[in-house]
Amino acid sequence: MSDPKFYCRAEDLAIGYGKTPLMEHIGLGVGKGTILTLIGPNGAGKSTLLKTLAAQLAPQGGAVLLDGKDLADCSGPERARKMALMVPHTRRTELTTCFEMASAGRYPYTGRLGVLSAEDKRRVHAALALVGAEALAGRDFNRISDGQRQRVLLARAICQQPELILLDEPTSFLDIKGKAELLAILKSLARDKKMAVILSLHELELAQKVSDKVVCVSAAGVSDVMTPEKAFARENICKIYALTDEQYAFLYGEEKAPEEERPLFEHYVRSGQKLLRCGYTTGTCAALGAAGAARLLLTGRTPETVALRTPKGIVVEVEPIFCRLSGEGAECAIRKDGGDDVDVTTGLPVIAGVALRPELSGEVRIHGGEGVGRVTKPGLDQPVGEAAINHVPRAMIKEALEKEAESAGYAGGFDVTISIEGGAETAKRTFNPHMGVEGGLSVLGTSGIVEPMSQQAILDTIQLEMGQAALRAGSPRRLILAPGNYGLDYFHEKMPALKNIPVVKTSNFIGDTMDMAAASHFEEVVLVGHIGKLVKLAGGVMNTHSRTADCRTELLCAHAALCGASRDVCAALMNAATTDACMEILDKAEMREPVLSSLLDAIQLHLDRRAAGAFRVGAVLFSNQYGPLGQTRTAKELLDEWKNG
Repeated sequence: MSDPKFYCRAEDLAIGYGKTPLMEHIGLGVGKGTILTLIGPNGAGKSTLLKTLAAQLAPQGGAVLLDGKDLADCSGPERARKMALMVPHTRRTELTTCFEMASAGRYPYTGRLGVLSAEDKRRVHAALALVGAEALAGRDFNRISDGQRQRVLLARAICQQPELILLDEPTSFLDIKGKAELLAILKSLARDKKMAVILSLHELELAQKVSDKVVCVSAAGVSDVMTPEKAFARENICKIYALTDEQYAFLYGEEKAPEEERPLFEHYVRSGQKLLRCGYTTGTCAALGAAGAARLLLTGRTPETVALRTPKGIVVEVEPIFCRLSGEGAECAIRKDGGDDVDVTTGLPVIAGVALRPELSGEVRIHGGEGVGRVTKPGLDQPVGEAAINHVPRAMIKEALEKEAESAGYAGGFDVTISIEGGAETAKRTFNPHMGVEGGLSVLGTSGIVEPMSQQAILDTIQLEMGQAALRAGSPRRLILAPGNYGLDYFHEKMPALKNIPVVKTSNFIGDTMDMAAASHFEEVVLVGHIGKLVKLAGGVMNTHSRTADCRTELLCAHAALCGASRDVCAALMNAATTDACMEILDKAEMREPVLSSLLDAIQLHLDRRAAGAFRVGAVLFSNQYGPLGQTRTAKELLDEWKNG
């Protein structure tokens, strides 16, 4: 059972989301007066482990013991009086002062009405004073810097009077002085208040100074509790971060890094048995650059680093290539990092030029400069004639500038010009001209993060999912395949009655996934996907990545010609930027139905050839703009049979 020297202990713990544990057989413990630090690459599972220890996620096996009692048996108020969790703040709060934010930590003691007593208020002020944030008590929580928010959130956790405090990346957004002050507070809480502390850190030098014990979380799993000497030994750090001797020497040896070298963004995703390093998009670079240039203009200080939280929820913090005054404003350059999914844009400087416009009253105007393309065809994210900066990067740039304005108390607006050094030349090696973006690159990204596309790692993951699907399959053995999230969302929304049929995401590897389905002895398979992907099947293209083949408009044009379309309609289809634009052209010519029927017949032919009699297979096509577009004859037969039991 529990060890009395440990206030918090994990016994044979399994953690993760869904039904498959991310990691198993975890054993660790922390006593009062001790700081236990989790280190390891992003994406390895540190946050998942912290959330499980804090009862935000249920264990998938084993138990978490708090003061000798299973955490699952503790009531919510009981947990709140014994432990506190501090995570980076992401939500905006309406008209909330820093005192009110910190006072939320007293709710476990205030009773059902939540009324603060004089003693509660005293403890809130004391907590704010302890973290050096007492002067912020009356300030709007939305109008302070990210570093100041971290202090207030720590004060809120301290207000709970916990015996255990858990902190997920508490030094995010803090400058060097702020990091040192916050960690000094944690050491004081452990030493003077006899509090048990568990936190995750990326800065290994700081972790080495603050930690009493260390747990390493990596692709190999969760280590036993280690001494700092053992955890930070060269061989261990190289092992958990997959560093070569040269990389370790570069980071921690005597030799200084060359001026042109920049710290790598380190966030990883697990793919099969591998950890692949993510990068960040040109849109993230543009927003980071805008934030850096605005900070220089509004504060007069050149930022050492700039940071933001991407739409995916991942923090990117990087050092600018440069940040300097220029003309009537300032400009800041961020180098594009593609991670392990290197493309032609990796390494290019994305430059944001910012000028203050006090008369605009909060408005942000975004322009495309040198190296950023212009939209020349309808159907893309931006109107014809606009700079090819998509709506998500535009929102990221606007949000980054609004945060800088709030922190500096600036109520005016901004003019922003985004440029990409070398973008015009690089764009010639992309599909941009064909898609209708001329003169430069697109500034893209829906999540702000570039997730690696290692082919073998993705195939390994598909094979793993196929094996799990085979275990869940009934009789007859049925399977849904979807290239990506669009197909999954469509399936869940339009076919709720089929929710018990296992689903496997194919990515671009439709042919390989069909081969795996045959090897797993599935008997009936339906592929559900966006026409932008599945139209390629009509030409026998079974790897739908644009680097392999981009024949969407050519196939639509060919089948339109077979159905008797005029030369003008065929020319318009060939020049269309997207499949949705093609649907609009076919609708105007009143040819959508015969052309889709012809395409679906061709898709069925190629699916049957790939399946080679191993199973019955069909396809369902849809469009985000036009909804359901049709299904092949076999797909219709199978879906009718499935719905009827």
